[in-house]
Amino acid sequence: MILQKVVRGVSGLRRDPGNDEVAEIMSRSGLLCAAVRNGRAKSPDEADALLGPTELDDHRHRHLRVGYSSPYISMTAGTYEERNKQNHAAFAIDTALAFATRGHQTSGWLFYGYVFLLGRPAGMHGEFGEEVRDVHQHPEWSRFRAEGEVAIPLRVPPRRLQRAELYTPRDIMSAVQNRVWPPDPSDIVDNEAAGRYRPPEEIMAGRGMI
Repeated sequence: MILQKVVRGVSGLRRDPGNDEVAEIMSRSGLLCAAVRNGRAKSPDEADALLGPTELDDHRHRHLRVGYSSPYISMTAGTYEERNKQNHAAFAIDTALAFATRGHQTSGWLFYGYVFLLGRPAGMHGEFGEEVRDVHQHPEWSRFRAEGEVAIPLRVPPRRLQRAELYTPRDIMSAVQNRVWPPDPSDIVDNEAAGRYRPPEEIMAGRGMI
């Protein structure tokens, strides 16, 4: 088994009094798949019946059509891609930040945590993520390989979410102008400081992101 550190970018979350979606994710619900969030399934247990190779392939390659009801959650661990006979890093934070801010045009949140992998295709076992970035495990061609995706079934609970960081277009512009990367976040919700996060090292050393 592998404990893989990952990050997910999410846009459009609200932090209003009485409706703090970020606090809800970090303290109660965790990151939920769209099938549960949007009512296709009433719970992660019910969404478990939706897992399978067709759903996973649709999640990866037809996300605009099925993303609203997918039982999988897209996270990234980064990857390397070959260009002009050289390996180039596709950094996880860059991918997640682009998704969170919709191409650096709006504010968005990055959620850092870890997930369980098998080192092989997980099939329909909801306890383990699918490392679709790995061409050895998922050899079919995918134009999204460089996103470094790890597809997580059903839910990532708060105890595996270390922190959430808010980034604004101003944060990104400032980092670019000052030639400092990654940007400094505008806000942080820290589950480690709150005592909710359970470090992967309690079980075994976690594998880092690219």
